[in-house]
Amino acid sequence: MPKWFFVATFFALLCACAPFSKEIMRQVDPTLTFAEVQRDPQRYAGKIVLWGGMIVETENRKEETLLKVMRTDLDYEKRPLNLDRSAGRFIVRYAGFLDPAIYRQGREITVAGEVAGKEALPIGGIMYTYPVILPKEIRLWEKGLGASYGYPPWFWAPYPYWYYRYPYWGYPLYYW
Repeated sequence: MPKWFFVATFFALLCACAPFSKEIMRQVDPTLTFAEVQRDPQRYAGKIVLWGGMIVETENRKEETLLKVMRTDLDYEKRPLNLDRSAGRFIVRYAGFLDPAIYRQGREITVAGEVAGKEALPIGGIMYTYPVILPKEIRLWEKGLGASYGYPPWFWAPYPYWYYRYPYWGYPLYYW
């Protein structure tokens, strides 16, 4: 078979694994920053953004679910990156029920959606103004998938496999 067939197949599979549809990615405004929207959410109402982070709280209301999300940067896969730094928070207002056992605190999420204004809610003793997003697509990330999590299974390492999991100093490699 020609080489171009393998190259074309590789890129087709790579595109098929994209976390968001091509249509929504064409609508996202990459020049629009979170800081701009946070300063004046009403000005950017109707714009499509792609934000991600870690779920802080899930609140079910009568006909909608609010996800309060601590925003972080995204990596090349659009997965939240560096969960120890936050640029602020935003709210995802989903029309319907999202199970708080699944969409729970600490889960990583990426949302493509429309800016719909702002909502002021308390965080501790202060009132915080959240930008509100109406989601078009939501990606809830699996925990533990990615290069930075854990170590390969024992059978991937050459014999003796226990050396690679527990080197002579006695700690698993993922601690280093």
